[in-house]
Amino acid sequence: MNYYVNLCPPGADDVENLNIDVPSRYMDEVLSLAKDLAEERNIELRKAIGELFRQSYKTLMEKSYERKNRKNAKWRGRDW
Repeated sequence: MNYYVNLCPPGADDVENLNIDVPSRYMDEVLSLAKDLAEERNIELRKAIGELFRQSYKTLMEKSYERKNRKNAKWRGRDW
């Protein structure tokens, strides 16, 4: 399944799309997570899938930046 997610907030001039390709063997798991999210927040399934992917992307990017910043700070000689 291919899914396109717009990562820019509404009203922004830039458009940054993320193309997500989910293998078919993981689709059942992704759909069950999205269904749980849709029921919990009382939103439609399509919006829940987009929100799930968007939050996953943000979490992954934050982790990689934290690791990089921590490593750069050590390299520069700062004590953390």
